[in-house]
Amino acid sequence: MRKIFSSMDIGSDSIKIIVCELFGEKLNVLASVNSPSFGIKQGMVVDDDMAKEAIKKALDEINTSLGIVIDKTIINVPIYESEYMVNEGTTTITNENRVVTGNDMVNALQTSIYNKIVKSRELVTIQPIKYNVDSINQDILLPRGIRANKLSVTSMSSTVPKKNIYKIISVLQDLKIEVIDILFGIIGDYYTFKTKDIEKSICGVINIGSDKIELATFKKGIIYNSNIVQAGSGYIDKDISYIYNISNKHAKKIKEMFALAHKDFASTSDVYEITNRAGIKTKINQYEVSEIVMSKIKEMLEISKKSLNDLTKKEISYIIVSGGIVNMPGFDVLCKEILGDKVIVNSIKTIGVRDNSYSQALGMIKYFIDKLSIRGKDYTMFDEDKWLELIENRKNNVNGNNNSVFGKLFNYLFDNKED
Repeated sequence: MRKIFSSMDIGSDSIKIIVCELFGEKLNVLASVNSPSFGIKQGMVVDDDMAKEAIKKALDEINTSLGIVIDKTIINVPIYESEYMVNEGTTTITNENRVVTGNDMVNALQTSIYNKIVKSRELVTIQPIKYNVDSINQDILLPRGIRANKLSVTSMSSTVPKKNIYKIISVLQDLKIEVIDILFGIIGDYYTFKTKDIEKSICGVINIGSDKIELATFKKGIIYNSNIVQAGSGYIDKDISYIYNISNKHAKKIKEMFALAHKDFASTSDVYEITNRAGIKTKINQYEVSEIVMSKIKEMLEISKKSLNDLTKKEISYIIVSGGIVNMPGFDVLCKEILGDKVIVNSIKTIGVRDNSYSQALGMIKYFIDKLSIRGKDYTMFDEDKWLELIENRKNNVNGNNNSVFGKLFNYLFDNKED
């Protein structure tokens, strides 16, 4: 079975969609889209019609790229008013061989939260902290295949108010998109950049968005607490706009195309010529505008550092920093100056999404696949007919020219595989 997955990161500034195929243990990106967002503020739908139009535009773009229509996806939801709860549950192994299966693991997890979530809240994630079989206290991480009469689990569940989720679900339903799974986007950041060392430790994650900063702490891969800071890269645009008397749109372009995150790398001779709102032509010095950018980023990182330390009493071994702003030259150096050597500012290596703005969308797929693997489940968002349609469209796109770079890549991804 071909395993195809899609995810949608719905942000205030942009909507990112990724479609991937899992082959062996490697994810191959089949298509990706980064499209402007409207009607979304701080991750919440504030205008249904505008949000629907923006998401439809992003979907049309990726559907055109693939040549088929996406109708299933994983989405991220904001962590506003999130709550975390440790639970315990037990299930009886009823199969003839008395061997723990993926279904038994799911049953134990469901039992652990039964009647514990109030009606006004919605479950976002439930992650097993440890399993035990029968009365033996062994703290097993993967009990599948073990002979037992009973399976117990200690789990961590996260919930948010239903209002955080239902509006975006409704918008997607109107667009005939089935939501397969929901999770916090910051979990995607963690899964994109985690390593074996990070998985064994306490890790903090900082995602700098356009109008909010999300923060969370993870212990051995499990999210334990989170928070939101009212700041973001859009605040830099406002400062540049105010100081130089230009539009926010123009300020954003200067930030992304001309300014640096650290003034020490900026040039005093490079200039960017603009016409401000008063109609006056002005030359912006790269060093001066980088000074403005650096000051704002430094402020955001210092606030984030304090907020992250407030989330846990234990020492944080690693801090992952993500978001589109990470792409700015000099950002990693400034991060180390503020957050120390424990900070991790990495670039995505996956072909097709080598831009850190995709970190949540890519990581959400990785998390979903990991969840399926632990429970021994096989799943794909594309049935066989849709897969064959994708193959046919891709073959048409290369026009039979298998000597081209794309043709060779196509053959590698699609034709030279064993089912």
